Amino acid sequence: MQPVHYIFYRACVNLIGIGFASLVLSGIEVETFISLFIAGIILTFFQTFLRPLLVFLTLPFQILSLGVGYLIINSFLLKLTAHFLSGMYIAGFWSAFFGAIFISIINMLFDVFSSKSKVQVYYHKHGDDE
Repeated sequence: MQPVHYIFYRACVNLIGIGFASLVLSGIEVETFISLFIAGIILTFFQTFLRPLLVFLTLPFQILSLGVGYLIINSFLLKLTAHFLSGMYIAGFWSAFFGAIFISIINMLFDVFSSKSKVQVYYHKHGDDE
C-alpha cells in the first residue's frame, strides 16, 4: 500500500473508531459528522507524526511499564485531538484512556481483516490419490 493510501486508510479507521467510541462510551461526545471526519484526520496526523517522537522520548517508561505508557500516549493524543476540535468533547483522562483502548481495538480488527494482513488461510484438498 502506498504511503498516501495508508494514511487515508488509517484516517478512515480512526474515524470509525472515534465514532464507535462516542456511541459506546459516555465520556466521549462528537457533535456532527464533519467534526468526526476532522477528528479522524487530526488523530491520524498526531499518530503519524507526534506519537513516534513521544514514544522515543518516553522509551525508558515504556519499557518499565510494559507498554502501559503506550496507552497513556494514545490517551494524550486523543485528548489533544479533542482540544483542537470544537465539535468533540472528552470528559477526562479515564474517558480518553478507555476511548484510546477502544480505538486501538478497532484499529487492530481492521488491520487483521485488511488485504495487507499477514494472516493466510491454506486449504488442503482431500481426494483420492489413486
